[in-house]
Amino acid sequence: MPGERTEARPIRVVVGEDSPLMQTMIVEALQSDPGIRVVGRGADGRAVLRLVSDLRPDCVTLDLEMPNMDGLETLRYLMSEWPTPVVIVSAHTSESAEIALACLEYGAVDIVPKTWGGNRFTAGELVEKVRGASSIDVGRMRFALPEIAIGAKPRTAFAPQLGAVVIVGASTGGPQALMDLVPRLPRGIPAAVVVVQHMPATFTRYFAERLDARSSLDAREAEHGDVLEPGRVLVAPGGRHLMLGERDGRPAVMLLGKNERQRTACPSVDFAMSSFAPVFRERLVGVVLTGMGRDGAAGCAAIRANGGTVICQDRESSLVFGMPAAVMGNGAADFVVPLGGIADRIVKTVSSVSSRESAHERR
Repeated sequence: MPGERTEARPIRVVVGEDSPLMQTMIVEALQSDPGIRVVGRGADGRAVLRLVSDLRPDCVTLDLEMPNMDGLETLRYLMSEWPTPVVIVSAHTSESAEIALACLEYGAVDIVPKTWGGNRFTAGELVEKVRGASSIDVGRMRFALPEIAIGAKPRTAFAPQLGAVVIVGASTGGPQALMDLVPRLPRGIPAAVVVVQHMPATFTRYFAERLDARSSLDAREAEHGDVLEPGRVLVAPGGRHLMLGERDGRPAVMLLGKNERQRTACPSVDFAMSSFAPVFRERLVGVVLTGMGRDGAAGCAAIRANGGTVICQDRESSLVFGMPAAVMGNGAADFVVPLGGIADRIVKTVSSVSSRESAHERR
């Protein structure tokens, strides 16, 4: 594992990339930050593993399509022998997106998209991801989630009534946490679930498909105008903000493009939560999982101010405690729960809300 690093010592990075041009771009981007030093370059998986074994870097950037040993196989071996923070640098293709998401389940910390359509990753984005990843103790992570056999999803004519909405926000470590949380939610839950995970465009669609395959709920990437329904999980698409709207008199999601002047993550947890809070009020449950930064703190404050409930993942089970800590620092957390207990807390909260709604309607 990487050794203890002080502020005086730069972040030591090994770059795994078979394209000479892309390798140069990555190295130049990283070394534009004086606090980062590239200590090794490997053009295939075996070379990367040798470098990690010899140099024990603080972080590795890893391409997916390399000769001799591809990125996923390299990652699995690396994590079993020398657990090290890994940032995947991936092409914007459907095949690469699916493999990149598999890498997150095997221990990669984050994804940075490669050049696509003339738009390359910015040096700042790559530097930010590597800086954040280098401070993570990946030895605490759970890798390779087991396949969950759920069989065919039953279709019933009697869907539960929409009693509440649950908005789950996450960033670094979120894909792994969501793959644990969402399959624990029962199909009959009388709530719609909205997931806001910091993730590049293209990848969110395949992430939603992986959630759908693992869960008894119906998960999909959100589209403009999708109606909120109980038992449905809508994943905010990368590069789009999600907010509450209306379709044929029913609550639905609206998608907005990112304002280039905004420096917030897109999709933004704060944006989504703040949009839903004044309308759903006590019927809104906000959940903040592992992640860097403060996204979700303002949104959870809005939920609390409107009578809703806020649940945070605890420090011990969070890969990165930044986002939950920011919510707790605002005094907005009602419950702080280990990851394995969050689904149960959501169900109890939603059931309580639904019971109150039913009692009110009978009066």
